[in-house]
Amino acid sequence: MVLFSALLLSSCRTSSQWVPRAEEHGVTIQMPPRETVQISGKTISFPVVRLPGGKSLVSSPDASKDRELDLQPFKIGCYEVTWAEFNAFRDQPAGENLDGVTRPTWGGNYFGQLGIPPDFLEARRPLTNVRWHAAVQYCEWLSRKTGAYYRLPTEAEWEYAARAGTQLVSPEDPANVAWTNETSGKRSHVCGEKDPNRFGLFDMIGNVWEYVLEPLAPPAHEPVVKGGCWNSQGVGIKFSSRQTIPYSWYQEDVLRPRSVWWLTTVSDSVGFRVVCAADAGDRAEREAYASRIEVKIISHEEKSINTDHFRSVRGEIRNEGNRVLVEVELRVFYVENGKPHLVDSEQAKPGRATFSKCWPVLGNSYRDESARAPLKPGDSRTFELDVPLSYDLDREARSHVEFGAIATALKFSK
Repeated sequence: MVLFSALLLSSCRTSSQWVPRAEEHGVTIQMPPRETVQISGKTISFPVVRLPGGKSLVSSPDASKDRELDLQPFKIGCYEVTWAEFNAFRDQPAGENLDGVTRPTWGGNYFGQLGIPPDFLEARRPLTNVRWHAAVQYCEWLSRKTGAYYRLPTEAEWEYAARAGTQLVSPEDPANVAWTNETSGKRSHVCGEKDPNRFGLFDMIGNVWEYVLEPLAPPAHEPVVKGGCWNSQGVGIKFSSRQTIPYSWYQEDVLRPRSVWWLTTVSDSVGFRVVCAADAGDRAEREAYASRIEVKIISHEEKSINTDHFRSVRGEIRNEGNRVLVEVELRVFYVENGKPHLVDSEQAKPGRATFSKCWPVLGNSYRDESARAPLKPGDSRTFELDVPLSYDLDREARSHVEFGAIATALKFSK
């Protein structure tokens, strides 16, 4: 079993003991210590638990690709991200983006038109109807606010956290832990109303679907969601269950191009929870080392996925420093007049994202075997990802658009 680092967020309070919780197959399952994360400059806080990692089974729905992975330690949110937490990020006055993080447009103006009940937007309820880009940008903002490195959970981390030590394929009694079609009353619920699992995590099954970090089949932009939601059949949800975003979940968006930030489904709810991959203690060192990651764009070409238009961008990173890296997060973006062009401003959807992120180094990856290997000093690694098409820039001369990339987060090997 891998031991977790003793570093803690400076803004966290922590319980120092593991409390015995249950026993299964002769093995004691213990409740991990809980910490409270205070968001700097805000009255918002949320709890996380520290999970030690180690050997973990990560399964596929048909058991054809089940395998055991050795996971590095990480922290994970006890609850799904709430509207109160997301609005602290989103509701900054126009022109006052002091954090330097690109924010989504506001989706609430069409929620009522779609028929989403107003109570779904209640502050303590889980955020819903977001697309993957909105989730990863919230994580970037949270990283800026706390000094730690936050992101979405990898699928391996999510399943390890959801299982909480059990060998079962699904919760033993879904009605006790999950808001599903049988128990929800056809609505989302305030986070944490059901029982937690043995790791102290709430709503891992049911309430809202939760994004994981990696696409279904990298590098194609096909975000994966896990855990089901308030209208899923409880008896059918397995810890291994996964799906991508169906076309029907955003087809009500009548404007073109479609929003990269929001889904327009009224029949399913999609949110996320966060993982802390690196504590704030080495923030300055991590930020300084990011400049040692050399990034080169090799090629790009236009493509379509479910009527959304992207550019598939390929490139290479090189570790020009003297540290071994187990994670590298990249932002890849259009370049206009030598500067990053992160959102469109002139088309039908002003504020539409024209960048994306990828993780060519990701020690806890389930999807990409090559990404699991550390990046040693002097080593290079290729990457490929889909970036939303820029309708501001691509309309002019499709063969002359440029791309750039920077490392936005990383994690050192211990």
